[in-house]
Amino acid sequence: MTQDILDTVVKYAGQTNSHKVVTIVLRLGALRDIQREWLQYYFNFIRKGTVAEEAEILVIVNPIVFSCRACGREFEIERDRLYDEDIACPDCSSKNYILISGTEFRIEGIEVV
Repeated sequence: MTQDILDTVVKYAGQTNSHKVVTIVLRLGALRDIQREWLQYYFNFIRKGTVAEEAEILVIVNPIVFSCRACGREFEIERDRLYDEDIACPDCSSKNYILISGTEFRIEGIEVV
């Protein structure tokens, strides 16, 4: 995963004739088991000798959001509540809902010079 991020930003820097990648902005869903510190830690090892050698990773976390199929209400749930309680729509108490946010993993932006 970290190598894929590096490959993508190095390719982008080449396509834009950039000399340095400054920041990589990642959008991650709250359900992803990815810690920003570990991501940066591994990235620091593999980025050496590339245009991303000094790049920092900025992580934006998307909340866990469900959409009720019964009434259409969208509602957020904290990750630690997922396993501790029976989740229901706060408006209609339905337990028929779909996950619409929380599993994202994408490069949102690349700052280059």
